[in-house]
Amino acid sequence: MKQWGNPGVSGVLPVCLNDATKTIEYLHMMSKEYVGVCEIHGDFDEKALRKWVEKMTGPIYQRPPVKSSVKRSLRRRIIVRFTVEDVSDRRFVFRVVTEPGTYIRKLLHDLGLLLGTGAHMVELRRIRDGFLDEDSSTTLLELYAAWQLYSKNGDESLIRRLVKPVEEAFKGFPSVYIKDSAVAAVAHGAPLASRGVSKIDHPLSKGDVVCIKTLKGECVGFGTLTMSSDEVLQAKSGIVVSVERVVMDRGLYPKMWGG
Repeated sequence: MKQWGNPGVSGVLPVCLNDATKTIEYLHMMSKEYVGVCEIHGDFDEKALRKWVEKMTGPIYQRPPVKSSVKRSLRRRIIVRFTVEDVSDRRFVFRVVTEPGTYIRKLLHDLGLLLGTGAHMVELRRIRDGFLDEDSSTTLLELYAAWQLYSKNGDESLIRRLVKPVEEAFKGFPSVYIKDSAVAAVAHGAPLASRGVSKIDHPLSKGDVVCIKTLKGECVGFGTLTMSSDEVLQAKSGIVVSVERVVMDRGLYPKMWGG
């Protein structure tokens, strides 16, 4: 088993700059993946451990811990994946993929209760946040070196490689692709009409949050579908997306509507 350091949480942390900060609430909607170490407080049967881990995969109910920044009301969360990767003495390495807002410490505490021994988290590392993973991440030291290269020599090649466009974070987010003629209107906050849609991911349902993109894949903004994706494709008129957040610079695409 790999030796882990002091207790704590580390790993992938998206940092947004300038207009990309407008997308943070949508980044929080996507699943997270963690690996970590849990210590069990007494002797246990490995088969029982794996059984309870399997049973905790799927919908669960959690009440946030006392030391939390949110109201301690019961909440439902989906555990997409929860597996035991390695076991050594009273510790085991786990991997978990979960909806945002899930407390991993609480998940392991509840697992300890089910085992009848008690348990606590020793170490936790977030290896994926939405569509961003460790392979696409950079360290602060690397970013500092890139900034030094740019500020002293005017060489922006490294900083451009490390600081990625916001579209990277939403490459798999449910999306509606719009015609060039509709971009400026949406960038000014107008609702998206059916005639401005080129294509849409599906199946999507009425009320789903979507990323509005150009045909080049540029992020224009975010909104809520007023009908299902099938209905959007069949609609001849009317509003199909209520725009809630604009990310794109309003002047990037030329105005193509009358009035």
